[in-house]
Amino acid sequence: MSALGDFIRARRKILGLTQTALAIRMGVDDTYVSAVETGKRTPDGEQFLELMSTALELPEDLSRLLAAAARKSQRIFRLPAEISARKHEVLQALAMDTGLTDDDMAAFAAMHSALAARGRCVGQTEDSNFSQGGPM
Repeated sequence: MSALGDFIRARRKILGLTQTALAIRMGVDDTYVSAVETGKRTPDGEQFLELMSTALELPEDLSRLLAAAARKSQRIFRLPAEISARKHEVLQALAMDTGLTDDDMAAFAAMHSALAARGRCVGQTEDSNFSQGGPM
């Protein structure tokens, strides 16, 4: 489950809606609502969030929380075009490596933090090997 899925499910339950009823309100298939709730799919952008906000009868403050949950749950990220081919290759390999464990990721995060502690900062050139430090 994702932050977005948790948010949608909780609000849907408050309103007493099934996934099917919510899907009908949105004009989408109930399998799509189920996939978003379980974190198997990410929503198709701003239009989805507007439809979901309306279907869940969200006031403005809760609509902002819905959008924040969607951002937090986003599983796709885009790399800036200006990064080096090597950096892109390494990041893509990490992202696609299904064998990495939480412990492996903690080790990468620790290395990244250690590099940041050595004084690297945003705006350094590509020659400095990495751009910004801090927890991953």
